Amino acid sequence: MMTHTASSSARFQLAGAVSGAISLAAQLCIGLLLVLFAGMLALMTAIAGVLLAAAALVMRFAGRRGVRRTAPQRPDEQPMTLDARRTPRGWTVE
Repeated sequence: MMTHTASSSARFQLAGAVSGAISLAAQLCIGLLLVLFAGMLALMTAIAGVLLAAAALVMRFAGRRGVRRTAPQRPDEQPMTLDARRTPRGWTVE
């Protein structure tokens, strides 16, 4: 009685196919991880931008209310008048 076994070349073909499948799966996983990381980075950047904009708006509109921003003038003094003249380096106030 004679039995037939698989030749060694068929084993190498099967090993090559398995190796190729593992390599393809690894490349797909790495690619998906890179896309996931890029998406998370973009999302974190957007969140940071929104938080900075919200903080700027709060600082702009919820500042000190009812506080005069001009210096109070003394009733006994006349308002000060400043003279400005143009110089080669810009304007000079005297």
